[in-house]
Amino acid sequence: MLFDRARVVWAFPLILAAGCGTGEDPSSPPGQAQGGSGTGGKPAGPGPVEMASCPAQPVPRTPLRRLTRFEYQNAVRDLLNVDPSPAVELPADEITNSFDNNSAVLTVSALHAEKYVLVSEELAKQAVKDLNALVGCDVAAQGETTCARAFAKKLGRRAFRRPTTEADEQSLMTAFEAGHTGGSYAEGIEVMLRAALQSPDFLYRLETTSAADGTTQQVPLDAYEIATRLSFLIWSSIPDDALLDAAASGGLDSKAKVAEKARKMLAEPRARAAVSSFFEQWTGSRRLAVTTKSTTAFPDFTLELGAAMAAELPAFVDHVLWSGDRSLKTLLTAPVAFVSAPLAAVYGVSTPAGSATALQRVDLPATQDRSGILTQAGFLSVQAHPDQTSPVLRGKFVRSMLLCQPPSPPPPDIDVTIPDVTEAATARERLSGHLAAGASCSGCHILMDPIGLAFEHFDAMGRYRETEAGAALDVSGEITAATDPSLSGSFVGVRAMAEKLAGSSQVRACMATQWFRYAAGRSEAEADECSLGVMRDTFGASGGDLLELIVATTQTDAFWFRSPITP
Repeated sequence: MLFDRARVVWAFPLILAAGCGTGEDPSSPPGQAQGGSGTGGKPAGPGPVEMASCPAQPVPRTPLRRLTRFEYQNAVRDLLNVDPSPAVELPADEITNSFDNNSAVLTVSALHAEKYVLVSEELAKQAVKDLNALVGCDVAAQGETTCARAFAKKLGRRAFRRPTTEADEQSLMTAFEAGHTGGSYAEGIEVMLRAALQSPDFLYRLETTSAADGTTQQVPLDAYEIATRLSFLIWSSIPDDALLDAAASGGLDSKAKVAEKARKMLAEPRARAAVSSFFEQWTGSRRLAVTTKSTTAFPDFTLELGAAMAAELPAFVDHVLWSGDRSLKTLLTAPVAFVSAPLAAVYGVSTPAGSATALQRVDLPATQDRSGILTQAGFLSVQAHPDQTSPVLRGKFVRSMLLCQPPSPPPPDIDVTIPDVTEAATARERLSGHLAAGASCSGCHILMDPIGLAFEHFDAMGRYRETEAGAALDVSGEITAATDPSLSGSFVGVRAMAEKLAGSSQVRACMATQWFRYAAGRSEAEADECSLGVMRDTFGASGGDLLELIVATTQTDAFWFRSPITP
């Protein structure tokens, strides 16, 4: 019964915190710090010394940020050195603006609360299998209680991303005693772990630094909060001891120091999966896990092929960002692929030696006019229908994710039924009615269809083709209504379009906006223009260096400050 009782007790803080809507406690007096598992506040941390770039501009409020499932998996892996696979049982995170970390929708349902309890039990059970490695204390020499208290301090610092308070340590020790009394030392540590993993201080990114006065529009974060933002931005995980040590010693008290630290963190292997997660979400390639194709039209689309497609994007991102020139131009135009045997056939290339399952880099035939991520088989498959291509989806991606001009959704009374492939030989013919229809259709489709039709040399699973149903394909296209005049004018094929996009100031500005949304966990507001300006200027000055764009995110007011607490 001890373990059942502990399950009930340690679920309560999570359920109570789930009702919070912002990163500040609205019931608290202005300037009063919160935190510490709801048991008595947190210690004051060293604060940054940087001044705001735009001191008169308020920082928009960000709702309280819960860890996403991806972040939770990374965090428990780094905290406990365990297999984080039990976390796949957590509910999937809702998607907003293509990303799963938008704080406005990261709520906690009753199912979340239940799963957090069950998952914490599985993870804690794994972690205590190697108790000596986990706790790092000589129980025989120092005693169980002494070792447990030392571990509570160490565990709390990493799990809560800050120094622990006496209240934190006592809360964790209470959990330890719940398992230890009538049980074993290992059972006590196990219940302590479960308590930590269910704590709001672990599950939420709490930012509770006091405001200097009641009139400020920007509250500077303390160094531990900066460390947490930095760690989740670059690693999608909690800070390690070295990063927390840097926070404690003044190593994060200026923008220059944070930029230097960000570059070092980006050079570490764990940054690769986290940065790839951005690109997987941005391109929609995560949807490959649920993408299907007609078995009649595309019998070659197998689970193995889908897995190979999903693996290609991270390999390509690694190639561009860590082996290549890190540029947006290369990301959009490089005619290379990373293939195993199933994927080689889609690209029409020979299977490289030893690539039955392992990915190998290949140069793609020049005759196919392949162009970076825009012609990757996985991207093309996701941005298509089960039985045919979708110039609308492909054009919408370019318009929304590269130009930041998303079309309005169709009116509710519009028929959005996909034309049958038998209605006309080519997609251009099947979609011709969009532009010939009234303004309710043509107003949006003129922004998407002429872009998407340039992709028609690539079928619904990304294979190159010259004809459809025996008819020659017209892959001419045009970008209209762009704010960058250099994008105006017609082109033929994806590669010609990609060259235009790669040199566009509008596309660079849009990439900065996408990274801002991902980093801030919210959509941009008018008050963010100063922060966005820093990112755009830095990205442009760097020649489109994607890693420098990530670093530029850490130099903004939106990264260094939060809105004040209001009662």
